Amino acid sequence: MGEFLGLLYQISGSLDSENLKNLKFLCGEDIRKKELENISSGTDLFKNLMEKGKISVDNTGFLRFLLTNIKREDLLEKLENFEKYGSGERDDLPDAEEVERLETAFEVICDNLGKPWKMFARKIGVSDAKLDQIQDKHPRDMREQIRQVLKAWQKVQGKNADSAELIKKLRDCGLNLVADNVDKQLRTMPN
Repeated sequence: MGEFLGLLYQISGSLDSENLKNLKFLCGEDIRKKELENISSGTDLFKNLMEKGKISVDNTGFLRFLLTNIKREDLLEKLENFEKYGSGERDDLPDAEEVERLETAFEVICDNLGKPWKMFARKIGVSDAKLDQIQDKHPRDMREQIRQVLKAWQKVQGKNADSAELIKKLRDCGLNLVADNVDKQLRTMPN
């Protein structure tokens, strides 16, 4: 949650008075007029939206809607980085080539892993508490559960996230077919 609050603080600091005015207008159906009059900063607005359950660390759709409508692509990029990598910055990420390889590996794993996904999640170091949290958020969507596990792993690994490590862990779990599919797909990528 701390990283999400940090992201909101960064976004708030980048808003000018016209941006804030437009954001308040866009929130007119969700926040009462009297409350809107008392909002004087982006942090006030985001705090109100969080209290109303409109935005949260796991629910960034409305924030995306707001930033898109005020045409702040720079802030939208920060949000997208947060959604993908768990922070608004790219400091703690592997190089661009490895990020692309990881995205490809994630897609193949999501498409092919299936029921043994929990065993694999534990093998890559995702805690049972995190697994329960992911299952609660996406109860009927195994593909999304797998993607969230991979994102959690990548967030912990930071710059050290490596597609070869995922292949090794798949093999350690006896998931050789999935590992072969990932390896095959990565070999077809341009260098």
